[in-house]
Amino acid sequence: MSLDPTVTEYDPEALRGLPPAGWWRYFREFFRLSGGYWNSERKWAVRGYTGVLVLLTAAQVVIQIALNLWIEQLFDAFGKRSMAGFLALAAVFAAIIVGEIAVIAVHLRLRRRIEIDWREWLTQRLLGNWLASGRQHLIDFVAGEHDNPDGRIAEDIRIATEYAVDLVHSLFYCLLLFASFASILWTLSGSPDIKLGDVELWLPGHLLWVAIAYAVLGAFIAMLLGPPLVRAADGRQNREATFRFGLGRVRQSALAVALLHGEPDERRALGRLFGDVIGAWNLQTNALTRFTMFTATWGVLSPIFPVLIAAPRYIVGAITLGVLMQIAQAFQQAVSALSWPIDNLSKAAEWRASGERVLGLHAALQDLSRPSNPAATIAIATIEQPVLAFRALSLADPDGTPKVSGIDLVVRPGENWLVSGNPGAAIRLFKAVAGLWPWGSGAIDLPADDNVFFMPQRPYFPAGTLGEAIAYPTASTTHDPAALRAALTRVGLAHLAQRLDQIEAWEQTLGASEQQRLGFARLLLHRPRWIFIQQATDGLDAQGEAEMLALLDQEFPQAAVVMIAEHGEEGYVGWRRLTFVKQDGLVVGQTSPA
Repeated sequence: MSLDPTVTEYDPEALRGLPPAGWWRYFREFFRLSGGYWNSERKWAVRGYTGVLVLLTAAQVVIQIALNLWIEQLFDAFGKRSMAGFLALAAVFAAIIVGEIAVIAVHLRLRRRIEIDWREWLTQRLLGNWLASGRQHLIDFVAGEHDNPDGRIAEDIRIATEYAVDLVHSLFYCLLLFASFASILWTLSGSPDIKLGDVELWLPGHLLWVAIAYAVLGAFIAMLLGPPLVRAADGRQNREATFRFGLGRVRQSALAVALLHGEPDERRALGRLFGDVIGAWNLQTNALTRFTMFTATWGVLSPIFPVLIAAPRYIVGAITLGVLMQIAQAFQQAVSALSWPIDNLSKAAEWRASGERVLGLHAALQDLSRPSNPAATIAIATIEQPVLAFRALSLADPDGTPKVSGIDLVVRPGENWLVSGNPGAAIRLFKAVAGLWPWGSGAIDLPADDNVFFMPQRPYFPAGTLGEAIAYPTASTTHDPAALRAALTRVGLAHLAQRLDQIEAWEQTLGASEQQRLGFARLLLHRPRWIFIQQATDGLDAQGEAEMLALLDQEFPQAAVVMIAEHGEEGYVGWRRLTFVKQDGLVVGQTSPA
């Protein structure tokens, strides 16, 4: 499925900084974001599925009308004690059941096909925005309602798409159902003259108006009980997502927690988070209790009320038993259709809560894709000259607070630069080169060959084999196994050369020094001309660090190397220096020759 993460028709200004929106505005923004599914590259198949689903929904209503007519004839047959009529109607009922089963089965499969396909389309769109230009990292520094993006993509998109299809289908079904049974109730109402004691009223279709009044009363009560349910559903989803994130954080840091015996502290922290979940659960339980008490009462009253309304006409002989039962069933169907807000308020609340979370994430990602103040953004340009230049570069916090200034530097091929001093400033500089720290001013000129390689303090290990970990981010199949083994041997990891096809949790299996050596093996495979190294030797002993520095000199004599190092000066003889020092409350970069 193709996806351009830079294209959007959604305006994040519509959400940022505003209180929870009304339903109409929410519909507009949600379908502006997700409605493109019906205009995607598979639009004709999608529209075809939707059209068939509409026809199947209409078929469901037709079956209900047939069942209503069948009920009238069945009870009339009972009144006449007609065995032949009863047997004929039993055969008709069997045909109705077969038809309903077939329609429901096909409808279910088609509806679920649309739900998962729409979810896939929207997930790919959000993933494309999230995993683009480092936004998965940058979003943590941006204010707004976009916490736990993983949960929003995995869970909230699922709820938003599934519930949207369910709600639209049920609403359309109820509209068709009401239109059909309103006509039936109007006809069954009989004479418009109604006598209540000595008072005579002229009310055509009185059964229909009673059904409408009954349903409106129920909807009014439900709407009074609804807002707390919406707030409770939203609050619970936020707290559940925070708890899941806490659990995931502990899982990712399991070894560090175990080595420090930090389990009691983690249990207390997770206990507090789960306490918030319990509190949100109890608030939702209270709201659901009130709402369920009402719906339960309404559910018991609904089948009895129409019989009480129509019974006097049956008693005086104005209608047959079959018509009485037909009225009762038609009344229930009409009220059921009009009760759509009551029956679906809880689901609609969950749908909106999840949809708002998806919209919040999308708004934050779009903010990152187009900064609101370009003048305060670092300009990154590609130049034809084989140099990396920092021109009047200053770095700031995301809120605009200046932190680092005075970086004017030109890095040429074959030069080695050691960055020391303030570690926060050095890391910000590396992120700025990678396009992951846009906040500040000035410019960075990158060489046109774009063969830049960043080595973090600990290499990232994707899920998979050791060979895939070494080759990352390219596929291991693009490298000859002999080259992979040679790279491991060159960095002192020959003992791992026979484990290239093994799948393990390598970030836990390998020690810190082995992980950093593997990072240099990855460097050997990719052969970059511009190398940025962030404290990627701090897990090595003095000899190991010397070996890796010697590897850089021997294997990459024409490459430019920029390294952050916080300890010692040994091994860096002949390196040029960029040192960050504090001056007048700001960190300033000072350069010195080799």
